[in-house]
Amino acid sequence: MLPLLIACLPLANAFVTQPVLQKSSTGARPQHQIPLQGIDADEWESDFDDFDDSNDDVLKLSDVLQSRGATICQRVGPGRDFVLSDFVGNMGFDEVTDWEYYYENEDDENDRKVVQPNPFDSATPRRTRSSSGSVIRLFRGELVGPLGGSLSAQGYDRRVLIKEFSGDMAMELARNELFAIAKLQSNLLRNEQSAQDGDWYRAASSRSVMERQDNNNVARLMHLLRDSPFVGILGECNLAEIDDMDPNEFYRAMSVKPPKPSAIWIIYEYPGMASVANYAQPAELRRQAIPPKKGFFGAVDPPPLPKFEQRANYVVKGILKGALEAMALQHDVGLVHRSIGRSSILLSSKAMDKREASSPYTTFLSQLHIKMADFGFAGLLEASADDPEFCTRARTFGLSFAKGERSIAVANFAIAEDMHALGFVAVGLLLSSLAEIKSVNDPVPATDEDTLQRLLGDIFDKDIAQFREYVEAEEVWANLVELLDRNDSAGWKVLETLFMARERAAKFKDSELILTARGLLSSPFFE
Repeated sequence: MLPLLIACLPLANAFVTQPVLQKSSTGARPQHQIPLQGIDADEWESDFDDFDDSNDDVLKLSDVLQSRGATICQRVGPGRDFVLSDFVGNMGFDEVTDWEYYYENEDDENDRKVVQPNPFDSATPRRTRSSSGSVIRLFRGELVGPLGGSLSAQGYDRRVLIKEFSGDMAMELARNELFAIAKLQSNLLRNEQSAQDGDWYRAASSRSVMERQDNNNVARLMHLLRDSPFVGILGECNLAEIDDMDPNEFYRAMSVKPPKPSAIWIIYEYPGMASVANYAQPAELRRQAIPPKKGFFGAVDPPPLPKFEQRANYVVKGILKGALEAMALQHDVGLVHRSIGRSSILLSSKAMDKREASSPYTTFLSQLHIKMADFGFAGLLEASADDPEFCTRARTFGLSFAKGERSIAVANFAIAEDMHALGFVAVGLLLSSLAEIKSVNDPVPATDEDTLQRLLGDIFDKDIAQFREYVEAEEVWANLVELLDRNDSAGWKVLETLFMARERAAKFKDSELILTARGLLSSPFFE
């Protein structure tokens, strides 16, 4: 049974006062700014006129989000379109609060003198976390019947991933996820005339009489999703419509409580269960975790790892570049993810064995397919200022947004928050997966997000040069430093650009250009 890792919630809204020194959860980071080098403004900005923020159509959640009459069957009850295979795990999220400390002016409550607390004082943390606990349940399943047979005949994977949403909080996440992925899939299907004309919607809505056409539409969608940088949705199942599900039979088959009648099941393509969170550890540790194969004379040790250059190429040009492309596409269609983390970036494969992509021996880029997942906190770029917490975070960077404001500056800061989050995923992945250890007992400095936030934000005050010196001092990162130093420090410049995206958005708040991360894809670091 595989554990499901945690996604991040946008910074929490809380407020705590202390006798003299006060703090508020503004989502603040240190205000110190450093100039960005090597990335010109025209390399990562584009004309706002080309930005499509329209929200019309979205195929009306048409073909992909209408219930296809799917019912639970096989072990759990009779049905037609899919069966449940096993329970995968639970999904929750961490509520992250970043604190700002200040002295308050008694004469003017809006006049605050922000101070930087001692980063080593546990009484004044810059970041705290609280867990939501289990919110969503995940199951693996398989498409069966005429639909499953049709997909198998065309060489498609019949497996599906199923998320169960139950309860008010989960339903809100489900609505956001349905909306965001519908917008992404609408863009994916923009050249499919029959989908645009509503034929797919009519086939899905009348599946009982248009089953063959609907099956063909699902196969076509599966074909398009093969190359998509996000986890696509195939359908939705309302459990309230299932009358013959036996709760006891469900428990015996899945070993978990049966779903509530009000629960909604969303059915996704199967991307595998490997994420950056699984991959973010030294390759030697992942190699030693592989069960030894039995040979003629007993157990055989795993073969040696590929060379550092091959593994680095896979991480940089495969995983990081793929994640950057996935994020850029979301921004192109007018969405922000708002919870990018290591667990929301999946390492999938076009092959049937999805585990190939996360193997320590895999270095061929053709075997890797990066997909972004977990859109429960996603929303429209243009509507970012509807969230008062977003406005509070922007204020710490000198940006004053009215609630509900629609502007280029609002969109740019929303994009910058995604870029900032991806920056910490990137540096964590590089420091962990490319750490060179000789044995599983060799020590490796901590590379979790909170530690990196404290190092870059509090201790080194966002000075990438100081952070480089810290990394260079560790022998396990010697090869990584040499890699990031190449081409006039191209790797460090990419990381700095992501880290400092919010500061750049604030600096160019009066610009008529929309911020984009696409310019980073042309960096020599990815060539």
